Amino acid sequence: MSGTIRSEKLGIPTLFLVASGFDHDAEEAAIDNGMPTIRRLLIPGFVWGQPGEKKILLAKASFADMINALTRPLTPEETKPKPKEKEVYSPVKITAASYEEAIEKFNQLFLDNRWGDGLPLIPPTKEAVKWMLTGTSRSPNEVMGKVATKYGTATIEKIAINAVMAGAKPEYLPVIIAAMEGLLDKEYDLLHPQASMGQFNWAVIFSGPIGEEIGMNSSTGFLGYGWRANNTIGRAVRLSLLNLGHMWPGVNDMARVGRQSAHTLYTFAENQKFSPWPPYHVIQGYKAEDSCVTVSTIGGYGKWAVTTLGSVGMAAEMQLNEVIKSILDRREAVFAQYKPGVADPYALPCKYIFLIPPELAQSYQKQGFTRESLREYIYKKTSVPYEELSPKEIQSIQGRIEISIAGGGLVGGRIPPDRIPVFQEALKPGGKVPIVVTPEDIHLFVVGYPVGGQIVQMSYHRAPYKWSSHQTKLIRGATLTKAGH
Repeated sequence: MSGTIRSEKLGIPTLFLVASGFDHDAEEAAIDNGMPTIRRLLIPGFVWGQPGEKKILLAKASFADMINALTRPLTPEETKPKPKEKEVYSPVKITAASYEEAIEKFNQLFLDNRWGDGLPLIPPTKEAVKWMLTGTSRSPNEVMGKVATKYGTATIEKIAINAVMAGAKPEYLPVIIAAMEGLLDKEYDLLHPQASMGQFNWAVIFSGPIGEEIGMNSSTGFLGYGWRANNTIGRAVRLSLLNLGHMWPGVNDMARVGRQSAHTLYTFAENQKFSPWPPYHVIQGYKAEDSCVTVSTIGGYGKWAVTTLGSVGMAAEMQLNEVIKSILDRREAVFAQYKPGVADPYALPCKYIFLIPPELAQSYQKQGFTRESLREYIYKKTSVPYEELSPKEIQSIQGRIEISIAGGGLVGGRIPPDRIPVFQEALKPGGKVPIVVTPEDIHLFVVGYPVGGQIVQMSYHRAPYKWSSHQTKLIRGATLTKAGH
């Protein structure tokens, strides 16, 4: 939609074609981009993924309507659209005959106004928000950024309001703030997972002493229920994204079947007690004694966000082979399916998160692996010798290199500038072309029950619109815990 409106502003008559079911999304996008009257045409079918001959039939069926929409004279409303009125929210007052009735009215009112997630909320009274803010020394008025897709302003106070509704405790607030800082980083592509059709979600992973101090689960059932810290921190982030991004299913959140763990995200802590390695955040440049939160987009189109590899009790070497195989399975899509100039998310290289049970991590450590050397080993083992590449793969990889040099296409389809020489050198006799763009796209966390278990994979193609879908932030400003000051 933004491209359509840019063309229109340049004086090029433009029409936005909308597939059935996306009419509300297109309407909201037109408003968000400042041209609510941009012409749109609903086409009788879904284009993406259809064979070429079917796309032609869909185009022919709508061709006359397209011509009419492009040539019909502008109406007065289109010539001079009414400016969007700024929404003003007054304090909400709810009265009822009983407390129980007031709570029910409160929850229904918030759900009707799309301020809730469908589960019961805690009323964010002034007193409750003030109590929540005791968890941080940061100013309630501090502006943290704008939240896609409608770019509402995130402040410490607004995040505290959502934390109250989620049922969080004040000592959790600095952790929630740090998670939001990661999602609002200027390099982080928040727009795509917020608005796309894919089953995308976020992993929110804590490392450092604050996790244990606030009671986060990093062992048995770490992705499940029963842990207030894990569940309410994730829910507070979700509510912040919903309310500050002004998101709603079928309106601008177009995830077709929704998202696993939709209310609480995938929120857990690294199991440092049984890990043989320093905390994850050390590899990101922080001190071991720091407390950090990592946020990372996960999931895909037509597949869920979490997959277990191998089987329970499988030897460490065999589990590692399953990790390597899971990446090599992407070879066809990343190498051969890519076509310069075609926005095909299936052909984008992936980022991987592997959650390693402590017992397996200890086995890798005994074999001489550090976290850094293990990810380097995986990276090299999933690089394909030039001599094994097909002509189609060579042509596709060369096309990706060329479009990356030119700075064209989706950001996620490009090779970062500092990695282009690596690919140029690899695409020669004797070279090895990596399926994973950089070793830094492989993230290893130690988490889970101490004995037994499987490696869990979370993956996501490289962010389409910005360079990052993975950020680690320092937790700071805590007033109620020893860690995170």
